[in-house]
Amino acid sequence: MWRLIIRNTLARRGRLALTLLAVLLGVTFVTGSLVLTDTSQRLLDEQFRTATAGVDLTIREAVAFDSAMGVEVERDPLPAEIVERIRAVPGVAAATPVVRGQGLLEAGGKAIVPSGPSLLASWEPAPVGPFTLRSGRAPAADGEVVVDAATARQHRIGIGAEVTVRAERTARLRVVGLAGFAQADGLPNSTVALVARPAAQRLLALGTDVSEVAVVAADGADVQRVRGAVSAALGSRYEVSSSRDIAASSAAAAQNQVSYLQVMLLALAAAALLVGAFLIANTFSIVVTQRTRELAVLRAAGATGAQVMRSVLGEALFVGVLASVAGTGLGIAVASGLRRLAGAFGMTLPGGGLDVTARTLVVSLVVGVGVTVLSALGPARRAARVAPVEAMRRTAAEGVAGRSGWGRTTIRTVAGAVLTTLGLAGPAIVLAGPGSVVVLGGAAVCAVVGLALLGPAVTPGMVRLLGRPLAVTGVPGRLARESAARAPRRTSATALALAFGLALISFTTVLGASIRESAARSYTEAVSADYVVESARNEMLGGLPEHAYHHVSELPQVAVASRIRYGHWKDGQTTEALTAVDPVTLPRVTSLHMVAGRLDALSDNTAGGGIVLAANVAKERNLTVGDSIAMTFSRTGTQRLRVVGLLRDRDAQALSTSYIVSLDTYQRNYKEHVDASVFVKVADGVSDAEARKAIEGALADSPTAQVRDQAAAVAGRTLMIDQVLGLVTVLLMLTVLIALMGITNTLALSIIERTREIGLLRAVGMTGAQLRWMIRGEAVLVAALAIVAGVALGVAFAAGTVAALGRTSEATLMLPAGQLLLVVAVAALAGLLAGLLPARRAARLDVLAAVAAS
Repeated sequence: MWRLIIRNTLARRGRLALTLLAVLLGVTFVTGSLVLTDTSQRLLDEQFRTATAGVDLTIREAVAFDSAMGVEVERDPLPAEIVERIRAVPGVAAATPVVRGQGLLEAGGKAIVPSGPSLLASWEPAPVGPFTLRSGRAPAADGEVVVDAATARQHRIGIGAEVTVRAERTARLRVVGLAGFAQADGLPNSTVALVARPAAQRLLALGTDVSEVAVVAADGADVQRVRGAVSAALGSRYEVSSSRDIAASSAAAAQNQVSYLQVMLLALAAAALLVGAFLIANTFSIVVTQRTRELAVLRAAGATGAQVMRSVLGEALFVGVLASVAGTGLGIAVASGLRRLAGAFGMTLPGGGLDVTARTLVVSLVVGVGVTVLSALGPARRAARVAPVEAMRRTAAEGVAGRSGWGRTTIRTVAGAVLTTLGLAGPAIVLAGPGSVVVLGGAAVCAVVGLALLGPAVTPGMVRLLGRPLAVTGVPGRLARESAARAPRRTSATALALAFGLALISFTTVLGASIRESAARSYTEAVSADYVVESARNEMLGGLPEHAYHHVSELPQVAVASRIRYGHWKDGQTTEALTAVDPVTLPRVTSLHMVAGRLDALSDNTAGGGIVLAANVAKERNLTVGDSIAMTFSRTGTQRLRVVGLLRDRDAQALSTSYIVSLDTYQRNYKEHVDASVFVKVADGVSDAEARKAIEGALADSPTAQVRDQAAAVAGRTLMIDQVLGLVTVLLMLTVLIALMGITNTLALSIIERTREIGLLRAVGMTGAQLRWMIRGEAVLVAALAIVAGVALGVAFAAGTVAALGRTSEATLMLPAGQLLLVVAVAALAGLLAGLLPARRAARLDVLAAVAAS
């Protein structure tokens, strides 16, 4: 039986080639996603572990939590005298003070502004320092600096060059060496400047204080006992951590973005495999139909129905194994391309050798083989149920037409109608009010299954309706319409594969446009400032030096300037963000609408300050003005803030968070002292051009600061949305590619079963050009059916998702007609192209041989 399976598969390798390619692409996606994320996580672990390999303990100021939303919290410096206290503890061999902070690099008179941090740190030799020299020497004098090799290479900074470092103070320094971090030439999306410790303290205005102390235990000493002794000597104000724990925490914070990317990639891989499953099932259904008589001969020769079923599944297993092995190998190679693609959309990942685990290989093989075999299960069962005599009597066309028991067809149609109705009811329920995203998830599953079951029943009517315009082309157009209608199962499965890909793209397009439009609308409605000063890096926590606000606010061309800061806090195990504002100046640059309470009540600093909540958050938490809320800050621990007001949701969205405190409250609970935005209102009688020039002049010593009008400010806020949706859309094109291969494959297989029909058409006078147009017209009809179903499905679920999001934040449905029309046009053109090869093959058939075919 296995020899027969292999021989049959190889004999039909042309028919199964595109099926194999669909499985291969899906498995490639899965493998590449797993390899990419595993590699990134391993590299980050290795980098931070290597960076702390020579240190046993690290002493820092104690905080309630280390990091939030992938950002490590800033801590207060340590007094210099603490170093001697640590050295006096038994078991401590060495205690080395370390200084680090933010320091912007300038080279050639131009600021180097990475998307990540600009690190300034003291140079510490091994084993304490995480950086190793690649060339040159360590900084010794006050005017010397070592730069990371990646930055030096990118900006052509050589040893002996002069650079400027801007921290709390500014200095012109000479480059004496280039350094790397672990095996890498630098930190991702960052610049690194390493100077002597006194120089770092001076540039960061720390006096004699230090950022942390690195401790090396004496040979033979028990590190845990030394840790306990140091903790007892210093007290609870200081945190004594294992350097291994700190490395793990830092790596976890850096891996935060990678985990999001993994979820996104695997979700897209699942979508690609779902589309591939329709292609696989359709291909095997057609192939089984074409082999009806062959299978009947096997049954007549003594093969049981179970053996016939195993033979079909065996072919699927053979194809699945072959495609999965090839896809796994290709996926490993594609992982590097995915890393570069993610980088192109603003998600820079660490570089290094790829990490291929046994889990990745097993998962990829199981997924590829499983999807292929399960997709072939239906055709295999149908093949096993056919009686030998009936099979010998049946023609291929009859089989493709989908004749089956009346009862089974009715059950399938009724079940499909019910599930499709439930699926489409999901967005309607959410739009009506009570539903949520969970309801939409269940409805999406019902819609997919329902359409797959209902498709054959409604396809003939839909095809004849959509195919009416083809009638104007004459006989080829009418034949194309009837050909697609008389094979409803085949047409339905082919169209649905493309429809689901188009649904995902339409969903992403509408959802992205709606989120972008909602963010822009809420911002422009709430913020009335003429200009916004922000960091060029678009950092959540900010990046504007504190003096930038003071310089701008003191300009005579500025009527008022109001600054905003952001911070993270813990709500149990959940991390939330808050916005800090000046309640006195903010109303002059915004148009905020209070639902209850007063914004200026934030200025009342009694009992640790107050907080204004977005109205929807107050409703969720069942809070009103006068109640209090417990918030855990990294620096001060758990504090209770009194609710002094409720803000309209759209206005809270414009301020980026649902929790608003005063700058005074922020100052008491946070170490960070950088601003995120400065809203500027131009003085009366001053032109916009004059004001902008004055503001930019005042910010000349703040290279990271950008002056933006409202349009540019909105663009900065939606940049991340655009990047993520752009990456998703590019990757979703893979599902559309697989679906288009399905159209090509289905038409190619249908030509085999319609060989005699095509020969007769040519014999009665149909030209090769007419035949080619008939096949291409059938491909366009399949694409049109997919466009109608896919775009409608995508828009409906996007509308439901926007409505669900609108329960907790302002969200307005936006239908980007231009982008949706582009999707429709591309899909129609792609459908036409998908029919080119089958049409060409049909036109080349020998007429006499085709007429004589059985």
